Amino acid sequence: NPPFGSDFAANFVDPLTIGTSTAVNPYFPMVQGTVWTYEGTFEEDGEEITEVITITVTDKIKLVDGIRCLVVRDVVEIDGELIEDTNDWFAQDTDGNVWYCGEEVRDYETFEGDVPAIPELVAIDGAFQAGRDGDEAGMLLPFAPVVGDIIRQEVSFANAEDTIEILATDGSESVPAATCDGNCLVTRDFSPLDPGVEENKYYAPGIGKILEI
Repeated sequence: NPPFGSDFAANFVDPLTIGTSTAVNPYFPMVQGTVWTYEGTFEEDGEEITEVITITVTDKIKLVDGIRCLVVRDVVEIDGELIEDTNDWFAQDTDGNVWYCGEEVRDYETFEGDVPAIPELVAIDGAFQAGRDGDEAGMLLPFAPVVGDIIRQEVSFANAEDTIEILATDGSESVPAATCDGNCLVTRDFSPLDPGVEENKYYAPGIGKILEI
C-alpha cells in the first residue's frame, strides 16, 4: 500500500518546479525540455537492426489519483520506423524519489505494401494508471538507493510489473555522451511477466541513464 493518492498530495512537489526551486533526483533529473537519445544495434534473422529511443521531458501535466505528474514521452524507432510512442506519468515526492504513476502505451506497425507507408496503431498493451482498476503507483528511482533493495516500478498485475534490484551505487561505465567513474547507479531490471529476461542499467548522477544492456 504505497503512500500515494489525493490523501498524500502534500508529500509531492509541483513537477513544473523541478530543476528550478525544487532539486532534481540525481538519477532521473526530470527537467522540462530535457531529451535523452539512446541508440543500439541487434541482429534479427541475420540482419543488423538499429533501435533509437528518444525520451523527452515535456511541460505537460497529468493528474493521476490526485497527484500532479509530469508527462515524459518515450518514442522507439527501429530502422527509422515508429514502433512505440508512450506517454509516461512521473511524480516526484518531497524526498526526491521519482514515482511511476502510469503510462499511455501506443504500439505501431508499418505493413508491407502500404502506400504511403504510415505506421498503424496495433496495440495498447501495458497501459495502466494508478488508482484505476486496482493499479497502483510504483517507484521509478529512489533519491538515495540502497544496495540490495528490490523496488516495484510498475504495479499493474498481469499487465505491467517492471521491477528493479539495486546492484551498486559505485559502478563505472562510459558511453560516447557520458561517463561515470565509481559513482554510477547500477540496477537489474526484470519482470515476473517475462521470466528469464533481464537488463542492467547504468545511471550517472546529474545526467540520468547512460546505458542499458
